[in-house]
Amino acid sequence: MKFDFTSILDRHGRDAIAVDGIGKRANAPKAPKDGFDAIPMWVADMNFPTAPSIQRAICERVAHPCFGYFQPSKDYYESIIEWQRRQNGVEGLKAEHIAYENGVLGGVLSALSLFCTRGDKVLLHSPTYIGFTQALTANGYQIVSSPLFVDEDGVWRIDFEEMEKRLRQEKIHAAVFCSPHNPCGRVWEKEELEQVSSLFEKYEVNVVSDEIWSDLIMPGHRHLPFQSVSEYARMHTVALYAPSKTFNLAGLVGSYHIIYNQTLQERMARAAALSHYNEMNVLSMHALIGAYSEEGREWLSELLSILSDNLDFACNFMEREFPYLHAMKAEGTYMLFIDCKDWLQKKNLTLAELEDQIWE
Repeated sequence: MKFDFTSILDRHGRDAIAVDGIGKRANAPKAPKDGFDAIPMWVADMNFPTAPSIQRAICERVAHPCFGYFQPSKDYYESIIEWQRRQNGVEGLKAEHIAYENGVLGGVLSALSLFCTRGDKVLLHSPTYIGFTQALTANGYQIVSSPLFVDEDGVWRIDFEEMEKRLRQEKIHAAVFCSPHNPCGRVWEKEELEQVSSLFEKYEVNVVSDEIWSDLIMPGHRHLPFQSVSEYARMHTVALYAPSKTFNLAGLVGSYHIIYNQTLQERMARAAALSHYNEMNVLSMHALIGAYSEEGREWLSELLSILSDNLDFACNFMEREFPYLHAMKAEGTYMLFIDCKDWLQKKNLTLAELEDQIWE
């Protein structure tokens, strides 16, 4: 392989919550007992060195000793447009459709503020990313869950009848849609996305589509941007992206949204201007440009091969050594969502007891 995916990086003392937060932060694993070390799998980042093109882009910018006020460069927008075209087949994307977000969760909340007020109901498919539940609850939204189900092949699916029932009965007009899905790892098929869009259109639901995992798609699958499946989805969706999961850049902070509806663009811009929270970091801009380069694409291709092999290894190991644990190999993301119900029953444990043991 051209890139380094085998070096074991010592991240201690290198600004990494995944290792330095253990035993020191709330909602973190407890410190390991003497003679043991902790495997930092509790935070959704990777331990691989990032793409060299990113480090070079940052170093080249840091070599100039002035870091004053700036505006996003033409290269920034063109990098996103070309990345979306080559990765996701997006045509017609323009700089005016793109704007910076400090983070995807912040973007979710900003977008929801266009569609809802505190106390309103918001649809989420469950199981769901804990960041959604915490952020929405803290901001006063009522979460209405539309449960996914596992089909006879062990694949997580949307229950469209149940989804429509929730939309109709709860009179919901805003939804947070996760594509690819975190934590189940589904890469939604075109027919599924079209059916979701049809229901949202039927009940006049505005959509916030979290597509932060859209680059991490396993071989044999293809990500389709939700905005691409219908004209309704295109004009009633705020889609959120970032290079952070793909290239391990969460510490640099830098996401972006895509909005085709001009009215929504203007409202999102006003919301950001009022709070003054959404100012881009110059190094984040250059990191994205370095990531969304030809070398970045080559690095990602090798990464996906490694992740796919790792997922195969983990699933095969569990099937062989822990037959009472069940996991669908993720189609996208590097998450592995494990069904522990049979194992808990065999061990006569509750989920809370298992969680305590894991944190120990």
